[in-house]
Amino acid sequence: MSGRHLRQARADHGFSLIELSVVVLIGLVVTTMAMPNMLTVIANTRLRGNISTLSGIYQNCRMMAIKNNRTMTTRFNNSTNGIMAYVKAATDNSAVTRTDTQVELQKPIVRYTAAALALNSGPAGVSSSALGFTPASGDPSFNSRGLPCAYSGGTCTNQGFIAYFKDTRRAGMTGWAAVSISPAGRIKKWFWNGSAWAD
Repeated sequence: MSGRHLRQARADHGFSLIELSVVVLIGLVVTTMAMPNMLTVIANTRLRGNISTLSGIYQNCRMMAIKNNRTMTTRFNNSTNGIMAYVKAATDNSAVTRTDTQVELQKPIVRYTAAALALNSGPAGVSSSALGFTPASGDPSFNSRGLPCAYSGGTCTNQGFIAYFKDTRRAGMTGWAAVSISPAGRIKKWFWNGSAWAD
């Protein structure tokens, strides 16, 4: 091969600066368009993870009530990093300690009662017909047989519960979740899809 043909072959290999710039620009446009969807997926995943963690602490409370043969309550406390859920004996009203079973729901998740949903432009709560019972919104307790109950003054009346949560990073009517406990003790997670509650 002559020197002229060798130089021409070398010049035909690789990308020009313009071609490379066009490819990078297309990549940036695609990334910019996909970013809101990625953020929504990440927020949904984080919310689902927090709700699964909460249903786990409810189940733990139930097992501790059976194991210890006493009524146990899951209580909530706002902490610097989010909402803390912890388990104590129903008769113990002291502050949370390191030895208590506890989980922390990451910020910016906020807890709501059914009555507060409408006041905060939230969706309507899960209907009693969908739940199969009329729920209470207080801190759920479990008796020594593992059934959920509303503890008050030494008595524990069988009751179902529901707690609502919102990821405040998300705008509009999405980012809502709930955890229900039926009077029979079934723990169920609910998520608002923008038009209805689904599990």
